[in-house]
Amino acid sequence: MMRSRRTPWLGLLALLAGGPALAYIPHLDWLMEQMAEKRKAVRVERLAVELRCTPEGGQPQTEQLYLKVAGLVRRERADGSVEVCRAGKCRLRRPDGKVEERPEWAYLQYLYFADGAVSGERYERLLAAVKVNTKVDTLSRFASRVAYVLGAKESQRDRPQLWLDKETFLPLRLMVRDGSSIVDLVWRDWGSRTTGEWFPAGLEVHRDGKPVELCEAVSVEASRDLPDALFQLPGK
Repeated sequence: MMRSRRTPWLGLLALLAGGPALAYIPHLDWLMEQMAEKRKAVRVERLAVELRCTPEGGQPQTEQLYLKVAGLVRRERADGSVEVCRAGKCRLRRPDGKVEERPEWAYLQYLYFADGAVSGERYERLLAAVKVNTKVDTLSRFASRVAYVLGAKESQRDRPQLWLDKETFLPLRLMVRDGSSIVDLVWRDWGSRTTGEWFPAGLEVHRDGKPVELCEAVSVEASRDLPDALFQLPGK
């Protein structure tokens, strides 16, 4: 008899032990509006970021990143190449002068800041464009953070998905397709002493689970003048 009376409690404990995956997940449009409101509260429209980046198999190198609303990005790499994005389109000019189109996901690394104060609908359209199935969702952990996962269930890391911090509504990772590969864009440690909520302390790119580039923000400056001429796409 004692065993049978305890069984319901054991079942309840098992449910509680299931953790984040069993928790309630708000509707998509509410989540996207929370992310948009978070960006609007920043009230900063340009950033100059010094990065310390380690490419796959390489040594740490200093780079400069400039971001400006709306949709302007300039990244000066240590090898002398320059990457510029305007309105979601990015090009890279190599040291020898050759210019190449960057993949569609290149701008997505910087979109949260560079897009500026946009609506939740903008983020919903973005998720649809990169084919995140927002009818599928769960909760999971990323480092020490609990995250809403849109586009996949637990352990499904082979499909497009967005990870959104459950408490701050800041993006933690976005996984998108690039041909037959999955590119994983990671934003780490929002709210650090160096970057605050303007920019993540860490910016990473992984492909099929392997690191391509790991960057650390060394300094962030919000007051520098950044003329639009700095963001002209390199001509082919």
